[in-house]
Order: sequence, then structure tokens, then C-alpha cells
Amino acid sequence: MKLDLTFLLEHENQTKEAEAFFDLSEITIGSSQVRKLAADPLVLTFYNDEGKKLYVSGSTKVTYQTVCDRCLTDTEVCVPVHISEEFEIADDEILYDDEEGVACIEENHLDVDCLVKNEILMNWPSKVLCKEDCKGICPVCGKNRNLEECSCDTFVPDPRMAEALDVFKKFKEV
Repeated sequence: MKLDLTFLLEHENQTKEAEAFFDLSEITIGSSQVRKLAADPLVLTFYNDEGKKLYVSGSTKVTYQTVCDRCLTDTEVCVPVHISEEFEIADDEILYDDEEGVACIEENHLDVDCLVKNEILMNWPSKVLCKEDCKGICPVCGKNRNLEECSCDTFVPDPRMAEALDVFKKFKEV
């Protein structure tokens, strides 16, 4: 959704609120495609500071469905979205900072999807787990260790001790 912000340029030192809608039903995070399940309404507050700066703020939360990084089962992730942006105003036009790399303002129109997506990417957890003590998948047989235990030998020797183990194997009596 794009919001036309030209009406804000005429109202210096005033605060306006607007309910904004965003699509983002599916987004790609890393190499995973995640699907939106629910989102709270997003109410944005705009403040024109003496015709020099435009402040945009608002918050919401969005719930996405993705897979657990350890056991690959479907899980939900609730992502808080807190928007707090500042834009320059010059010659009755809202400008954006070229250094940030993503232009969420174009010709006095605010791209709400862009703004919310940036916040989701910033607040996405580095590791998504179905539960805090997720046991993951057995590297030998591939069973989900949260559902059932397996009797596979998962011992992985320390690679720093590989040469010492070779010496013991060489002189081992049969």
C-alpha cells in the first residue's frame, strides 16, 4: 500500500494518524519462503516539524509460518514491528536518505509494504525454533528426536585428535 503524504506538507506542527494496510502475505527471508498468518492493524502517526522534518511512527505485530531450523516442523513466529522514521522536507517534497539503500518514499508517497518489510527483516530471529529445547533431527537416521528417540551412534570425534586416534588404531591389538 502506498500512502499519499502531500496533505502533510501543508500542515506544519500538526500530528495526523492513518490506518495503513500492508500485503506481505509471503516474503523471502534468507532462503526460506514464509507465509503470513495474522497481523494486527498498523496505525501510523505523522508529525510535520515546522516543514523541515517528517516523523513517522507506529507499531504492530505480525505472525508468520515457517519451519524450525533444527527439526524442520512447521512453527509460528511472531515478529514485533516498531516503525520510527525521520524524513527531510525540502521544497514541498519529502526526501529519503540515499545511504540507507531502500527508498520507502517516492514522490511524496510512502510505501508501507517496504517500511514494514524492513522492520520484519531487522527483527527476524537469527534461529527459528519450534520450542526452546528442540532436539532436532538425528544426523544418522533422520528421525525427529522431539517425537521419538533413536539408538543411532551420533558420536563425532574431535577433529583435533584425529592424528592421535590414528596412532592408537595402528598399534591396536586384534
